[in-house]
Amino acid sequence: MKKLYLEFFRGTASVFIFGWHIAFYAPTGHPTQLTAYWGMDALMIFFMLSGIVINLTESRKPKPAIAFLKNRFIRIYPLFIAGMLLAFFALFVTHRPFPSVKTSVGNFFMVSTMGDYMGYIVPSIQSNLAVWTLSFEMGFYVLFALTIGRNQKRAVFYWFLIALASIPLYFLKVEKDVFFHIIAILAFSSIWLVGYYIYEYRSYFYADRNAAFFCLGILPLISRMHFIDNFYDPFKYFILSLFAIPFLWYCLQLPQSGYKLKLIYLVIPHLAIVICALTIRYLPLKNALAYSTLPYVYMGIGYLLHISKFKQRIIELINKSGAVLGKHSYALYITHFPIVFMFSLLIHNVMLYVLITIPVVAVVTYLLENQVQPTIMRLFDKRQAGKTQPERLKAETTAAKIMPMRMENI
Repeated sequence: MKKLYLEFFRGTASVFIFGWHIAFYAPTGHPTQLTAYWGMDALMIFFMLSGIVINLTESRKPKPAIAFLKNRFIRIYPLFIAGMLLAFFALFVTHRPFPSVKTSVGNFFMVSTMGDYMGYIVPSIQSNLAVWTLSFEMGFYVLFALTIGRNQKRAVFYWFLIALASIPLYFLKVEKDVFFHIIAILAFSSIWLVGYYIYEYRSYFYADRNAAFFCLGILPLISRMHFIDNFYDPFKYFILSLFAIPFLWYCLQLPQSGYKLKLIYLVIPHLAIVICALTIRYLPLKNALAYSTLPYVYMGIGYLLHISKFKQRIIELINKSGAVLGKHSYALYITHFPIVFMFSLLIHNVMLYVLITIPVVAVVTYLLENQVQPTIMRLFDKRQAGKTQPERLKAETTAAKIMPMRMENI
């Protein structure tokens, strides 16, 4: 059974990224640069949720490395192709130049990254910049597949140590090449692994509602910290992932056991972050003060929801919407950008741009997730059944030959 709170959060993050891209590419101009962090907040939570879900599903139904990678490929690549085809269609319709053959091939092979800050192998296609995250996500899956075996816990632990060691290397190395791409994947995999470990050690600790909502309110302030000029800072987001632990554990909705993460232990590090924000001044003062109050605001919202007479209805709404949003989150993520890109260039009226973009994205997302993906899965299942049938016949034939021999020996 799926964890619907997690599904709701994952789906909400996907909708949030979609909404931010609509605003950023609006014909009248994008919001202030600060809003860019909102999308990155959601993306880093995506990485953590991926780590949680992979551990959850593999713990329940373990698979060999090849079967795991095949399963991930079937789930991700067909819709990825749909997103890429939409991206080229958007370039064609808007009369934008097509990328080079090398860039196109690199994008289809999922080795592209953002051209401005990364671009290690090839830059992501202009009309679907969101695909850069897939090179990292697939990298995490390959690394996880390499750990599958008798000593998986030890292998994952060594991977985590290498990931942490890769963070300073990410800052030291400046060449944009394949090696740096691998370093970047390893550095950001530390965030994925924090999610993995949340589920791995779920019975060793727990967080109540206050601690969960308090930590959720800390995240926006952390993501706006500036340790380096590079917008994609794995160290900053690793810190963010640590503070996200209580909230994501709370979303698992597990029985409380182990050590309680007390609120008082979270107030002190939050105060340190606030002091850092007010002294280094990487944020305007009013923004820093506003973000500093969010943990207490979120905690208050959580309390009001808890005492509300509509609490049960809210929980039911979250569960129902979580089932829908979580199911469609990947299809939405991988296909929304080309549509936003296309209509932002073709439609110059903001209201008309929004009214057309949202339903088109919704329809495309629904069709891909409910029509295209199930068809692909059925074809894959038939192919697998076709492969296993000869093996079954061979086994039956062998058994038939062995049975008379055994009868003769009686």
